[in-house]
Amino acid sequence: MTTTAAHHLATISILWPHLDDALDQRGAATWPPAGRMSDYLTALDRADAADLRALERDPEQVGETRAPLSIRILDTARLVETTLVHLADTLAPQITRPAISHAPQDWEARGWTRVDRALRNQCADDEQADPRRWRYVGLRTAEYAASWLHARVTGAEGPFRPLTAAQLLHVEQVAAGCVARIEAALDLTTRPIPTARPCPTCSGEVTVMSGGGRDPEARCGGDCGRVWTLADTVAA
Repeated sequence: MTTTAAHHLATISILWPHLDDALDQRGAATWPPAGRMSDYLTALDRADAADLRALERDPEQVGETRAPLSIRILDTARLVETTLVHLADTLAPQITRPAISHAPQDWEARGWTRVDRALRNQCADDEQADPRRWRYVGLRTAEYAASWLHARVTGAEGPFRPLTAAQLLHVEQVAAGCVARIEAALDLTTRPIPTARPCPTCSGEVTVMSGGGRDPEARCGGDCGRVWTLADTVAA
């Protein structure tokens, strides 16, 4: 399970820049406004997503109809980032060892020297500032969360207790769901899409297969089993 969870988290880190690139695709000068992933995610926190969807061109309009900035990509990026950061937020307090405290107020009464007190306070400050600890403010991105979670499931050194089997399973399931959403948004997986129009030959149900880097293909599931490819459509 550790290998599976680590693989999913590594996949997220690998695919995330491709989401970023998808958001950067430019077409008409008015769409999208300048900026990269963080700009769009921040913008969503300040504006209603419905307003952004309203900016998409109506597919019935003449001319360029596909917005270079895909709302599907944007929604996926925001959902995955929110999910991974929340997972780290909830997991961190369960597995992180507390930093040692500063020297007690009665350190002199306990026979501590000033050197003892200074060393104790320095150790406490260093432990608290350990960059391997999860931060609840500041850098809270999908890539950082995926990297931090990957370190935890692979047992990297740090002020952490090992994950329990239940915690590891939860991370694996969440990461798998995030990978599936990213792959679907980037059209990396082949998926069947049923159509409402029946086969003109036998009236069977026609299913379109697309995604995964392949050209779309329509196949009749009825008696004739007819197949239509993109080349057939172009020739027609």
